[in-house]
Amino acid sequence: MAKYAITPWRHQKDLLEVCRQLYGDSERRHAVDRVMAWKLRGNLPHAVESTALLVDAILHHDIEGISIFSVRAVYSAAFSRFVTGFCDIGRNKERSLEPSSMLDIAKQIGMPPAFVALRHEATHEELPAIHRLVKATQEALDWLWNVYWSRLEEPESDAALAASLPKARSQAKEFFKSWRSARRDAVRTKNQRQQTEDVQSASKACLSLIKANGASSVLPRTHAVADVLIEDGLLLPSKREFGSSLSGAFLIWEGLLQDIIKQQKSFLNALVASSLSRIDQENARPQDDAHVEGICLWLLHMLDFAQTDAQRTKLRREIMQWCCTHPGGWSHYLGKRLLESSDADFVEDWKDVLDASQLQPSQEAAFVNDTEMADIQQHATVSDSSAQPLSWMWAVAATAAPIGIVR
Repeated sequence: MAKYAITPWRHQKDLLEVCRQLYGDSERRHAVDRVMAWKLRGNLPHAVESTALLVDAILHHDIEGISIFSVRAVYSAAFSRFVTGFCDIGRNKERSLEPSSMLDIAKQIGMPPAFVALRHEATHEELPAIHRLVKATQEALDWLWNVYWSRLEEPESDAALAASLPKARSQAKEFFKSWRSARRDAVRTKNQRQQTEDVQSASKACLSLIKANGASSVLPRTHAVADVLIEDGLLLPSKREFGSSLSGAFLIWEGLLQDIIKQQKSFLNALVASSLSRIDQENARPQDDAHVEGICLWLLHMLDFAQTDAQRTKLRREIMQWCCTHPGGWSHYLGKRLLESSDADFVEDWKDVLDASQLQPSQEAAFVNDTEMADIQQHATVSDSSAQPLSWMWAVAATAAPIGIVR
């Protein structure tokens, strides 16, 4: 199951903007205030808070008329909190009944021992002299830059990301075609050890393609790679007939897909989303279409790729909900097959809902006509005076849409 990191900032670019302001000259006060607001939201990294506190101490030093003792106190408090916080994090990671000393922890995380000594002096002895505190604060900011801020990835711009996706799809298509050909030969040899090594090597190559442009583009590239498998029909035999088994296709692909999903949890959700999107496009096609049937069978098989029972149950429920809210021939077919492979409780919860969502013949014809009319209207140029309103489309459920904003 995917692990999500909750952050007080909305986008990565917000954190990078604060970084530039904290290490700049003109907008430091604004950056400190923003970090303090983030702290109220929770889950603020200690490195971010410490940087803001140290910069705040520098800003206090610049205030005219303030006593030197107050400035020394602010510097000492900010510096002590900075050192103590990082040492406490190191101790928590040890999970030992006899935790290491602060000096040992500092050495483990690469913090200068002089930082611990100055923190001890400020806490248990007289406040250090102002020139020592100013120098130590600047050294602390440099250390924070090296261990935290400099390692943040610059998010890829929307334009650059959009431009990179076609190339990613092309590379993925060539990769999967080569894998399919090589896998067929490997299956014939029945060398299990070699097959396992091939799967791991191919999985690593696919993940490298997904993560090629950094963390900010992983999710879009994951969906792009998954779309190639579904949209280009690579998971299905080229000459498959309606009703035939997919056992051969499962044998070729499931090892690779499972290994990718094990390391990139979002890949399963991307495969499911792409499959449902393709079924939605083909909902009006005849019920003997071998390609759409194959996608449905693959979608049912993908439930076995879930890492936990809870994830599998959640995925099964989401697919069934989609079938009920996207009425059509193939969505109903998928829903029925899903019920056949589910337990009694799931069938009891969803069977009546699925039956109620099924389009009647007259409604299905109206649905197709309205879809065609919408396509014509979209591509036609009609003046406001001559525009004709579209007919109503039958819907199984109300569309979820916001009705306003509370300020």
